[in-house]
Amino acid sequence: MEHPVFQNRVLLLLYILLWTVVSVAISFAVAPLSSTSQLQCAAWGFASGYLFGGISLPLWNVLKYADYSTQNKWQATFSYFVLGAVTVAAWVAAVYLVLELLLETNSGDGSWMTQLIPLQSLLGTCFFTVTAYAYNNSLNRIKENEEEIKLEKIETEAIAEISQEPKEIIERIAIKVRQKIEVVLVADIVFIQSEGDYTMIHTANSRFLKEQTMKYFELHLPANLFVRIHRSYIVNVLAISKVELFEKQTYRITLKNGVQIKASAAGYKLLKNALSL
Repeated sequence: MEHPVFQNRVLLLLYILLWTVVSVAISFAVAPLSSTSQLQCAAWGFASGYLFGGISLPLWNVLKYADYSTQNKWQATFSYFVLGAVTVAAWVAAVYLVLELLLETNSGDGSWMTQLIPLQSLLGTCFFTVTAYAYNNSLNRIKENEEEIKLEKIETEAIAEISQEPKEIIERIAIKVRQKIEVVLVADIVFIQSEGDYTMIHTANSRFLKEQTMKYFELHLPANLFVRIHRSYIVNVLAISKVELFEKQTYRITLKNGVQIKASAAGYKLLKNALSL
């Protein structure tokens, strides 16, 4: 059986304790409402509580596989009504039969149980409503978690496929400067800075504005030399002179030319891997 209480011993004990408390509450509640003896009240209360707890176990599977959430409002309402009626009727009959077997020889008359059927039907309706509501909430959470796991798996597989695709690693970058074309060797790049839809490519002696995204350079520059340390910076690891903690979750990178740029916590982890630290 797939009910969650069978997957955890603590949950099973709590489930039994819950219906024990319910049984005791029913026993005390019915006493002033009927002319039955204390023994009969106790027997009726415990039979009612434990048997509904037992019937509630397969109810989990019914709600899980029927999945009334796929039906329209009126269909779902009718389905819950029928399921509730069948559940309550089965519960009333089960309690009656069990008590007939246990107490018939002592009481000699089962009419007192018949008098309690209206009250039992009301209790059963309340129990079913609360149980179905709790089960549906739990099933919805489980379904959401399963969907999140599936999405994460799909995303992980997609990233793995992308990472396995061969990428063109560039060795030089052509940049148009007024009426001429400047060719910058990748090895001469110190760092790249984001400038909106453009990027500023910094070399040891100059800088060039290029109409290209940071993502493009992140994918096409040699991964063993260039690390995206921040959403705004890609740095050449050979140009780094010092790395130090600047403030919480932020690091300051000092380059060999004296320029200082910042790195995020995630970027710092990537940088540590690149530097084999």
